[in-house]
Amino acid sequence: MTDLALARLILELTALVKNTHGSFLWCTDENALNNLPVAFNHAGLLVMTNRWDVAEEAKARGFTTQFSDFDCSGIADESLDGFFYRVSKEKPLVHHLLNEAWRCLKPGAPLVISGYKNEGTKTYIEKITNLMGSEKHIQKEGASYSSIILKQQRYLPEQSLDDSNYCQMRPVAEDSGLSILSKPGLFGWNKVDAGSALLVGQISKILGDKQPNVCLDLGCGYGYLTLAAAQLECCQNVRHWILTDNNAAAVAAAKTNLRAAQLTGDVIAADAGKGISRKVELLLCNPPFHQGFTTDGDLTDKFLESARQLLAPDGLALFVVNQFIPLERKASGLFKVISTVVDNGSFKVICLAQPLFTARR
Repeated sequence: MTDLALARLILELTALVKNTHGSFLWCTDENALNNLPVAFNHAGLLVMTNRWDVAEEAKARGFTTQFSDFDCSGIADESLDGFFYRVSKEKPLVHHLLNEAWRCLKPGAPLVISGYKNEGTKTYIEKITNLMGSEKHIQKEGASYSSIILKQQRYLPEQSLDDSNYCQMRPVAEDSGLSILSKPGLFGWNKVDAGSALLVGQISKILGDKQPNVCLDLGCGYGYLTLAAAQLECCQNVRHWILTDNNAAAVAAAKTNLRAAQLTGDVIAADAGKGISRKVELLLCNPPFHQGFTTDGDLTDKFLESARQLLAPDGLALFVVNQFIPLERKASGLFKVISTVVDNGSFKVICLAQPLFTARR
């Protein structure tokens, strides 16, 4: 399905950047996945993204790319000739990047912003238009809104939009009994996911007498599954923890939490574990089922395929998914043993074992 908001942004970006000298920044998240144009040889354009898969695709298409949690600290005040942004899902992130656009743009330079009505785009446009002292011009195309806003007023930090201290790690889920740091920009960043808690409660029963030495937290988020599993007696022999996620905020938080818990391991930025080669005896996964703004079953398939590739022949992969996701069917042909351990009506925990390498794919 065509993202009209992204298409409008790319159209304006191409028109403004292609034949113009200067420095430009395009901030994008999962919305641009598989929707990036081919680069048009502009050395002054930087694509900044918090998604590892988008960063890899952008590099492959010839763009100068930065994978980060939208860290604009290296960009000087009033140094950009253009800033391009299709709004994200989380309000703190949107406010963070609108503040950075206001700070980084030269006087008279444009912010090009787009998004849908139900994402609050019209309100965001009105807010940043007022702060930058520009006239409001909103272009509407169906449910999509876009605007080109010229910076007229100097950036004043005390007047900036409330971004909930977007860049700062802070303690969360303090009633979990674990020391956890997290931040906005990460799905479910300020709580313990109910599905993950359900999975942790089943680990000891599923492992029995097994004593895994290497554990992989696939799609780790801020690292809750690792931190909670490390407290269990059945995981005391784990010598190496591997945590991986596609999101830059998740990678940063997981690194911080792994170090604070004094666990030996690695945190790796990767798309569903792509590029990891080490076989593991225990794999824990609460896979995301949202790709951009839609439910995407292919994402579950991607995590299952990675589990098949990375699980040792005698290892166990433990998945927790929403009750409506047919993970048992999707895992058929990838694993010999597929067992639903618990189904509480909202989430189900599934144990997979004996990966097959003659899969129906």
